Amino acid sequence: MTMRSTLFISLATLALGVGVTAWAFAGRSTAAGKTRIDAGQAAIVTEMRSLGRLESSSFTIEKIIEADKNQAGRLSDFLFGDKLLLIAHGEVVAGIDMSGLAASDISTIDGKLHLRLPATQILNVSLDDGMTRVYDRTQGLFSRADKDLETEARQAAVRSIREAACDSGILKAASENAAKQIKAMLAGLGFEGAVIEIAQGSC
Repeated sequence: MTMRSTLFISLATLALGVGVTAWAFAGRSTAAGKTRIDAGQAAIVTEMRSLGRLESSSFTIEKIIEADKNQAGRLSDFLFGDKLLLIAHGEVVAGIDMSGLAASDISTIDGKLHLRLPATQILNVSLDDGMTRVYDRTQGLFSRADKDLETEARQAAVRSIREAACDSGILKAASENAAKQIKAMLAGLGFEGAVIEIAQGSC
């Protein structure tokens, strides 16, 4: 069973539990307007938190990184320089950390399920080692290869790829995708019109 399948089943089980609890309290409540789920709420929140990280968007980005250990001038570079070009291929994954869910984030309003989720965030940034490579490296006549230069270039690539994903709107995409996925899943279980609110995330 894949991670996505397991996640879907867990969410389906959770949604069913939320619906049963909400229905039970709807039958007991006579007050109009907002009715909060009290009984069993702790169990619902605990179960939803156990879903961990909900990955809802991923961007694949390629960057060319130049790393140089000597910037004292052409003559110095010719004699002691060490420069490389790194073609970095990476993936940025964004989504929601469900462990941040609080009991107050689950409620029913006029018979509709309201779910307020934590803000989207960058969950992981990684380089594809199979596609990331040193394209070119030049060294001065008297220089020795710096063993840390490629490592530093890779670190710079991770930062650059993350920034590029943020500038391209990965958090907005993650928020929209998460809301659509959860709302569609709940609708399929009979919770039509469920309201999903996701806080604004920032990189």
